[in-house]
Amino acid sequence: MENQVLYIALGDSLTKGVGASAHERSFTASFFHGIKQTKDCRYINLGKSGRSSGELLQLLTDSKICDLLKRATHVTITIGGNDMIRAYQNNFNLSGIIRTIRTLKQNLEYILQSITDLNPDTHIFLMGLYNPGTSDHKLYKVATQLIRRINRIYEGTATQFGVNIIIPMDSFLNKPYLLADEVHPNDQGYKIITDLFLGNQRLQYLLPTKDDRV
Repeated sequence: MENQVLYIALGDSLTKGVGASAHERSFTASFFHGIKQTKDCRYINLGKSGRSSGELLQLLTDSKICDLLKRATHVTITIGGNDMIRAYQNNFNLSGIIRTIRTLKQNLEYILQSITDLNPDTHIFLMGLYNPGTSDHKLYKVATQLIRRINRIYEGTATQFGVNIIIPMDSFLNKPYLLADEVHPNDQGYKIITDLFLGNQRLQYLLPTKDDRV
């Protein structure tokens, strides 16, 4: 691992740390604590509540953000939840959901392409979605099936670009005690997400590099 880490956190309210009792309890702050090597390491959180995948893609056109990403050693991405929330609020019709999933997949590809073009050597970590609902919700089964399908898209896209993938679905499934509200993790929930990211971080050094893969 590099001695001088520059970690850029991209995403939505999960990246911002909404639901944590303090920012130090968020997964991004905890992840940085787990990977930093010296006092010179830096961490920049660019999370924004309510951000969609299209809005994150737009952020990546900012020249200042691009300059940061060119120097980043680690990048984490949490995105897509707001895309699905908006689709749900839009009457949850099938055609709208399908359009949203297609757009999300396309945006994920553009996001990862943009970052890897800027910096092919950075370690990118993409997190999939989880179902914050409980089993007594009328749409619980449908939502669970839908999110699993979406997470397969995340996995396929991550493989396509050779980036690390974190899927929190099973860790949160029907576990409301991990949530601070209807959607966001509490401190315990963020600890679980941190462990998923750090576990993936350790595993990546046992995997072949992009140049070694056939």
